[in-house]
Amino acid sequence: MNNVIEKIKETLRHNQALAVAVVIAICLGVWLIGCESSVTSPINPPKKVNRLQLDAEIDRLVVDIDTAIEDLNKQDLFKQKIFEIGLAAAQGGTVDPIGAGVTLLGILGIGAVADNRKKDSIIKTLKNNNEKTTS
Repeated sequence: MNNVIEKIKETLRHNQALAVAVVIAICLGVWLIGCESSVTSPINPPKKVNRLQLDAEIDRLVVDIDTAIEDLNKQDLFKQKIFEIGLAAAQGGTVDPIGAGVTLLGILGIGAVADNRKKDSIIKTLKNNNEKTTS
């Protein structure tokens, strides 16, 4: 046994540079394979996320922003129609209550459709993200 250890020591002395290179290559390989790149989450700063999780957070944020913009547009359109109806009544014109009601209900219907599209896009985003993480 002692003889084998002496042969290993002698071989390492003769091939010192090669032995150091092999050790460095093994350490570098373990580091590259074992450590996944991650960054701080922009939505939840204490949490670290990888590239796939960051893409999912970005997709979710985009959907949330688009939904908020659609909601603001719906509210502004509703206010504008109410203002137009009030202006017509203030100027002494006749306001068709059925027409006004249909217009306002139509705006609310557009809002419901936008909400359904939002829900569909969120579900689609979540499904796509689940497929990415499982594959």
